[in-house]
Amino acid sequence: MTPCTFLFDPTFQFHDGQIGQKIFVVLNSGASGEYVAVKTTSRGDRYGIQHGCQIMDRFPNFHLVKGSCFLKESTWIQLDAFYEFRVTDLLQRVMSGQINRIGVLDTPQALELLTCTSYAEDLNQMQEAVVLQAIKDLKTTDATKTPS
Repeated sequence: MTPCTFLFDPTFQFHDGQIGQKIFVVLNSGASGEYVAVKTTSRGDRYGIQHGCQIMDRFPNFHLVKGSCFLKESTWIQLDAFYEFRVTDLLQRVMSGQINRIGVLDTPQALELLTCTSYAEDLNQMQEAVVLQAIKDLKTTDATKTPS
């Protein structure tokens, strides 16, 4: 899976054990055997309205304003809680249709999101390493593309 892929899970399990519908973002390619992901919200009442990185806010986030990507409304990517999924488990759920792929951020926005995420205080050491690797991989891939 490409870093910054957005997925919809109708039975997402939150850290508190609750189950509900959620759009989440996979931050890495899964080469480590684990995907690191973050939740999104379209309820912006506790977030700023500026597009992009808001890592110093009370609730750190990355804001995608309506029209900036494939999402139908303004969306805040919440950078204060990280989720880990085994690659095989998540891919199986995607392949079986239990989780739906919504889209992938373009490389410039993906790099902005990942760079912002790399500064999040709540990342553990493994999560930080996979985010930094995803940045490196995206920069390498982008550099090898030939202009059209």
